[in-house]
Amino acid sequence: MSRLITHLFFLILVPTISHATHNRSGSIMYRHLYGNTYEITVRTCTEWPSDADRPELEIRWGDGTRDTLPRATTVNIDAYNVRENTYVGIHTYTGPDSYIIQVEDPNRNADVLNITNSVDKVFCIQTELVISPFLGAPNNSLILEDCPCPEFACLGEKYFYNFTAYDPDGDSLSYSLVPCRGLDCMEMSMPAIYKYPNDLLDGGGDLTIDPETGTLLWDSPHLVGSYNIAVKISEWREGEYIGSVIQDMQFTVVNCSHEAPEISSVADTCVYAGTSLDIPFIGTDDEDVVNVFATGAVFNLDDNPAVFIDSTAPLSATGRFLWEPNCEQASNSYYIVTVQAKDLHPGVQLSDITSFKIKVNLPPAENVTVDAVGNTMEISWDPPPCDDISSYRIYRSIDSVDYTEDCCSAGTPAAMGYALVGTSTTTDFTDIGPLIVGNEYCYMITSVNSAGVESCVSEQICQNLNFEIPVITHVSIATTDESVGEDSVYWSYPKELDTDLYTGPYHYELYRSAGLAGAVDLVYTSPDQPSIINPDTVFYDSGLNTRNEPYTYRVELFSDDLKLGSSITASSIFIELVPNDNELEIVWEENTPWTNTLYEIYREDSPGSGVFNLIGTTAIQSYRDTGLVNGVTYCYRLKSIGAYTLDGIVAPIENWSQIACGEPIDLTPPCPPTLEISGDCDLEETYLNWTNPNTSCADDVTRYNLYFAPFEGDSLTLLTSFDSDLDTFFVHADRGSIAGCYYVTAIDSIQYNNESEPSNIVCIDNCEGYYELPNIFTPDKSGVNDLFHPILPFKFVASIDIKIQSRWGETVYETNDPFIYWDGRNQNTGNLCTDGVYFYSIVVNEIRLEGLVPRTFQGNIQLINGQE
Repeated sequence: MSRLITHLFFLILVPTISHATHNRSGSIMYRHLYGNTYEITVRTCTEWPSDADRPELEIRWGDGTRDTLPRATTVNIDAYNVRENTYVGIHTYTGPDSYIIQVEDPNRNADVLNITNSVDKVFCIQTELVISPFLGAPNNSLILEDCPCPEFACLGEKYFYNFTAYDPDGDSLSYSLVPCRGLDCMEMSMPAIYKYPNDLLDGGGDLTIDPETGTLLWDSPHLVGSYNIAVKISEWREGEYIGSVIQDMQFTVVNCSHEAPEISSVADTCVYAGTSLDIPFIGTDDEDVVNVFATGAVFNLDDNPAVFIDSTAPLSATGRFLWEPNCEQASNSYYIVTVQAKDLHPGVQLSDITSFKIKVNLPPAENVTVDAVGNTMEISWDPPPCDDISSYRIYRSIDSVDYTEDCCSAGTPAAMGYALVGTSTTTDFTDIGPLIVGNEYCYMITSVNSAGVESCVSEQICQNLNFEIPVITHVSIATTDESVGEDSVYWSYPKELDTDLYTGPYHYELYRSAGLAGAVDLVYTSPDQPSIINPDTVFYDSGLNTRNEPYTYRVELFSDDLKLGSSITASSIFIELVPNDNELEIVWEENTPWTNTLYEIYREDSPGSGVFNLIGTTAIQSYRDTGLVNGVTYCYRLKSIGAYTLDGIVAPIENWSQIACGEPIDLTPPCPPTLEISGDCDLEETYLNWTNPNTSCADDVTRYNLYFAPFEGDSLTLLTSFDSDLDTFFVHADRGSIAGCYYVTAIDSIQYNNESEPSNIVCIDNCEGYYELPNIFTPDKSGVNDLFHPILPFKFVASIDIKIQSRWGETVYETNDPFIYWDGRNQNTGNLCTDGVYFYSIVVNEIRLEGLVPRTFQGNIQLINGQE
């Protein structure tokens, strides 16, 4: 049961709001005028009367400019102390781009429960306009039929609301909840400033919005008061995002004293253009007058809009949806209709809401016929009763499929196993294939209008080529050898040949090529025979390298010296073995006009025994034989089982591959270890330990490689290796830093040397660097404090750049050595500097995980050596 509170008539139930507060809800919509010029409409719902009333609003156009829009209209709703405001302006953009249009106002209204201190928070609404030559027609924004000004929900009851949005261009819409926006139209931070209503303590259950219909559901509010939410309504054209409108809205939770009405629902439907729809919707209420009405894009179409006959009556009212969509209203998308039943209770008015979808389809092509002509199929059909058909699509399947003529549930041709074989702008098409004698071919036709809308599929019509040429049924390897291999080739005679026209005598010519295509070398010519009617013919083709390559054949039929036709080529099955750890994968290729549906895999008992046992079957062209021993030879052959789709040809068709042998080898790397890291800044040691895959996901790990990079983002290179699977700990020391990134790999036996994928990468950073300088030294050759150097030990410093100057600004010493070791002499003259205060500026390059990080500071030094 859907419940929606739409109005509140008793003023005493509406909380008194201070007149200094303002915005409750709002949105921005636009309409294309011409070129890059658009009309923008801003709609807000505000407290009224209010000292913060806005006769004009500033708008930012999204192109770096702004303007002031005058208020065009107002609608006062005195019962709730609110006003609906409309502002309109026109703006011309410079060219294609994505523009964020926004309006910001400093005043939200007070006491919004899910916005902290809401009266001090900026109210901002936003719309995205996309101008692009790739959109086709310029875009108009969606239109919101309802302005939520105000909205009410019942305490402890499910709250429903539908935004009654539609797109005038027929674009698809999607809906999502987003945080409300504040200063600079940025999303309010969550959860510090903004919370979804259901995220408040004791706020209530789930708050969701149907992404397709736009119906909002809060199940159910637990706190009386006002709430604000924002919903982003996005537009989509042929699957591409083309803009959005963000609707900020407020609703107030109040106590309710009566039950909501109920509205009947209907299933989604799809119809052909030209079909009349007359759907009743019954609204019922236990005690009040009930009003039934509907909204949706289908009522706002420029041509042939749908009609909903509203109804108002005590206790029960029936509204009717009426529409006969035309061909131009066929669409790849659904039309969404929202129907509501609202009680007229003297106070809080409640509603029930339902939505249903209508898909309008183009009627299918009719009276499809298929005729076999030689090696082609000629298809023709009657057009559907729509004028705006730009093309037809022809789909083909081998053999018929089960399908329903109900357009709503038939699905796409591809989903039914049909493939697109061509298009036509006329009502006929010739399928030149290649088509195969012996198979039945089925066709479906769809119509496409100038808007790209594709109709439902036509009826399924099937046909087969006339059996006027020979048909190969077997290419089976009788002997596997590199020089004396043998293929056996079978074919069926043409059972529908017109022997009155072609009287014979008849003979066959068989052609062959190595590989999976071709068949150009003549290898056999049969004797002349007076009758074409004979058992299937077989030819054993010997002296071949059947071990290392497949062979392809075709057969031609002659009446006397006249060539009557050629079969489709057919090849032998050629298998290959792909070795891996304790397994062999058997894969194969073939090129046959019949369809193989099953393969039987046979393995030799022991090498050279010639006894092959069935080990498995598959319907795909690969099979994995596991549980083998690495280094041991295994031999295989397989048998294919298939058929043509028509009766009258031998079935099943069974053919053997060559014999192929191979040895499993370990090509599979082990799974990677899991790595952990820690460190000690005082000892300057990094500790690494990792899991042994042999205890979980592997059984053949013998050693590890450890990789390292001193800085995050650098490529990791091999640091060291470990020769035992039990070596799972390492201390990285003696490098003046613990910072760096690591990963470890596992390696299996020396024989195969497979290295795993890297483990997880772990990184560690140095502690804060330590580098301090004294403020006095005495270079008097006493052996104590004769050199100026940092307080030792310093840590995590790669280099420095220090300049020491006298009080007159002369540089007396500079170095990049972190130890400095200044002996008090002027670096330029070699003379001992006089007593006094010297000043330094230093850049210390500290070693951190991100790289060398410079730290700059200054200071002074008191030099005392006894010389003035």
